[in-house]
Amino acid sequence: MTPSKLVLLLTAATFAAPVAKAQDAGTQAPPQMSAAEQEMMQKYMKAATPGPEHQKLAKLAGKWKLQFTSWFAPGAPPQKSEGNAEFKAVLGGRYVQQEVKGDMGGQPFEGMGTMGFDNVTKERFATWTDSMSTGLMVMRGKCPADAKKCTTKGHMSDAIAGKEVAFSETTTMTDDDHFTFELRGPGPDGKQFKMMEIVYTRQ
Repeated sequence: MTPSKLVLLLTAATFAAPVAKAQDAGTQAPPQMSAAEQEMMQKYMKAATPGPEHQKLAKLAGKWKLQFTSWFAPGAPPQKSEGNAEFKAVLGGRYVQQEVKGDMGGQPFEGMGTMGFDNVTKERFATWTDSMSTGLMVMRGKCPADAKKCTTKGHMSDAIAGKEVAFSETTTMTDDDHFTFELRGPGPDGKQFKMMEIVYTRQ
């Protein structure tokens, strides 16, 4: 089946019931799907249905107070600042979006992220963009369903290196109202070190 035909079938299945009720005489009914097409449809619908992992992420919805601690190099003195974040469940609970506003190095800082769980790959993922870069960070990782700690890994463009470099994120849930985020990336020697820690407290 071609992608275009699959899209048409998905659309037809989504709107078939309400359209059928509103049909006038002479209106053509949606095309019938073959057994193979029905099987494909079921797989797509299963992959698109939010589950326990999505419900867990949706619990983050709300407003949070942030305490930032940053290190610009291994052994450097920590730089501390504050900010606020708001999480929202979007697209029927399939994803959670985060908006952050605060101060970083004495400069106003804004960031936006999207978190989710891929039913196909069974991976947690996150994307991030902010006002201190023009790049996109994409992270993925497999985390046990009942784990309090989750680590994802990925890449982001680095102005110093002039290319994409490897980063990792670790989120540790203390309880429903407190969690800690840690970001690790390459130092001057190329070795990974903790660059940032953010303590989230629900407001």
